[in-house]
Amino acid sequence: MTLRDVEKDAVVLGRRWLHDLLFADWGLKLLALAITLGLWFAVTGQRVPATATLRRVPLHFVLPDGMEIANEPREDVDVTLRGSRQALNSLRAQDAVVNFDASAYSPGERLVRLTRDTATLDLPEDVNSEDVAIERVEPASVPLRLERRVEREVEVEPRLEGKPADGYELLGVEARPDRVRVRGPESRVNALQKAPTESILLDGRRDSFVAAQSAVDVEDRKLVVLDPVVDVVVKIGEPRSTRTLEGVAVRVAPNAQGTPQPARATVELRGARSVVEKLRAADLVVLLDQSPDGTTHPRLALSSGADAGLELVSTQPAKFSIKR
Repeated sequence: MTLRDVEKDAVVLGRRWLHDLLFADWGLKLLALAITLGLWFAVTGQRVPATATLRRVPLHFVLPDGMEIANEPREDVDVTLRGSRQALNSLRAQDAVVNFDASAYSPGERLVRLTRDTATLDLPEDVNSEDVAIERVEPASVPLRLERRVEREVEVEPRLEGKPADGYELLGVEARPDRVRVRGPESRVNALQKAPTESILLDGRRDSFVAAQSAVDVEDRKLVVLDPVVDVVVKIGEPRSTRTLEGVAVRVAPNAQGTPQPARATVELRGARSVVEKLRAADLVVLLDQSPDGTTHPRLALSSGADAGLELVSTQPAKFSIKR
């Protein structure tokens, strides 16, 4: 074979290869081209900057030390973001937080301006903060009232519901401790007169009881109750009545010596109706305690020594003496 024949065969082979490359298997080549273009558009489309709006993104204020927010500012805002479509598509409102640094503010009424320069955005760990930026915040301004954080004690007010059983009544109620510490913005702490407890039910009760560890329920959510529970002592018993008895014996208590002057007195007493109505003067005695300075203090007791829960309201005469 001559050199000319070899060159001729090479030219024919090259043309056949080029023909196969360009025109053979058109269907597969078009499919491959379509897939390649689709992937290229998908990748480049995710990289093109886009915008998206997140509704009701939580709003957080960084406050100065010792300061609190006294008013009720917005707790969320709408944020328009700019960034890669891929990053924006992965975000939800509950995943982000808009922050505003108010740590340099002094107490008083303030109007916070929320802009791309003053607000910052907390994002999930899997979202690159460089791929997302704040474009706009709505509303663009939020009123803020800053006050000193203070603490003081407030009287506890037991909250009671219902009525005791028929024939019984509420005789008294006491919180232990009777005061709790409350902390919060100055104006709100000063406005709180009493700290109510959770409701304590009295329905059907016949006896006194202790509602242990009752929660102190202050409605103002700006206030923090530092002593959140108390014990509430509820006294329930028969209806009480008052009665006056004459000729009750007066005696000197064991801690004193001498003869009481006068030896008998008229007393006004209060106690359970069923007990008071049965009492006679002979069932009672007025005991005179004596303090170191010689002052006498009368108290009422049953002559039998039993404890009937009687209360001495008054005596006639109002004062007694002890003659040695």
